[in-house]
Amino acid sequence: MSDKSKSVSFVIGPWAFKTPGNELVHSDGHKLKLEDKIAHLLEALCTRRGDIVSKEQLIDQVWQGRELSEQTIPVAISKLRKALGDDINNPKMLATIPRQGYQLLPGPNAPTALENKRTPLTSVGFIAVFLAILAVMYLWNDGVPQDAESDRIQFANSEKPNVIVTINDVRTSDEDKEKIPLAIAISEMSSYYLSQVPDILVIRHWWNLDAPDPTGGIYTRYGSATPVYSLKGTLIKDGGDDIVSFVLSNPKNDEVIWSGMHPVTAGSFGLFPLFGTMLDRLQVDPITANYAPDETVSYWRARYFMQLSNPGAARIAVGELSSLLAKEEVSPAIRVSAEALAARWKDTPSMAEQIAQLMTRLDRIPDEQAPAQNHFALVDKASAFLFSANDTKSAIVLLEAALEQAPGDHYALSLLAEAKLMRGDRTAAIEAYKKAFRLAPYAKAYGSRLLELENTQ
Repeated sequence: MSDKSKSVSFVIGPWAFKTPGNELVHSDGHKLKLEDKIAHLLEALCTRRGDIVSKEQLIDQVWQGRELSEQTIPVAISKLRKALGDDINNPKMLATIPRQGYQLLPGPNAPTALENKRTPLTSVGFIAVFLAILAVMYLWNDGVPQDAESDRIQFANSEKPNVIVTINDVRTSDEDKEKIPLAIAISEMSSYYLSQVPDILVIRHWWNLDAPDPTGGIYTRYGSATPVYSLKGTLIKDGGDDIVSFVLSNPKNDEVIWSGMHPVTAGSFGLFPLFGTMLDRLQVDPITANYAPDETVSYWRARYFMQLSNPGAARIAVGELSSLLAKEEVSPAIRVSAEALAARWKDTPSMAEQIAQLMTRLDRIPDEQAPAQNHFALVDKASAFLFSANDTKSAIVLLEAALEQAPGDHYALSLLAEAKLMRGDRTAAIEAYKKAFRLAPYAKAYGSRLLELENTQ
């Protein structure tokens, strides 16, 4: 690495990379701190700007020749590319050269190593003022996004992921079929946590990784170099206790990457930290996530079925939430989910009786305690605005906030699609449904709705 006694700055596109300090400074003035290994990786590429640097050379220079897993360098490159804001499909700064290595592109801003100098600020002030004016214009109209700004959210999680994890529902043995509701609940809780991790894309119920399917195939769509893992869980008995055995593997060769055991009685307070160890194994930063908004099996089954977005599944969700509303103590999460479900299906004739019963039970629940502001609560509030009041502006603001917390929330994307459609933006609605369907290919209602929108003039 470089002589730490010297301060060196490399110019990379709009960024100045300063060593030592591991700091990226953008031309608009904002700063980004890099992890040590990512900073060392960038420095190694900067010192060989324009050259193709092989994995072996990076291992020698950055990892001092240590033995690494197959995915260590691709994951580190993905993190670096994300920090720079570069596009793997249209690279301007950092290119992957198949079967050869990686190249920091020369580009129009060919970097000069500037020792003991500061990045010139004469133009930065002008750029900062210009961007500030744009920001004021952007946030005008009470902070509500306009139709012309339909691409405001950066769906990085579903566009160019660093790591892909496919999740299948937790399995049960043939002797434990009565445990299927519990298995579904744990599967949904697992997805709830992982969908909040910005560095990974979570795809539900998908195993045919390169088939000509509506998602385009995982490897076909995202490239064979994208790290893809398969997460499977099995519900087993250990004495009298229910335990889930999780295994994360490489679907190309079935190599086990990580495994963990989750005692079901530990709830989300045991499950989420366990997944933190899995993320650490993938060299993905774990998140400080809200713990489960409710720990009951019926709540998570209701979430699973309401997100399938069809009347048959919604009836099952209504039954689950109705049973919970009959209890003495009802969590705020259950109440807002029931309100959202009732709002969405209240005008469906085949569900009129069930929705009426659900509303009767809701009316008995005091509306005193506000739910935690996790992304489920935001999505449920948005659903109520959308389907009860046709308030698309408020719904979109809430859905955008939910997607900032959980970029992998396919249900939030589907509701955003409906909100955009209500505002007459069919193009934005189709795009949002495409993203939702890529995240949850098992949700056939998304595929049907997408087909309907694409075939309607």
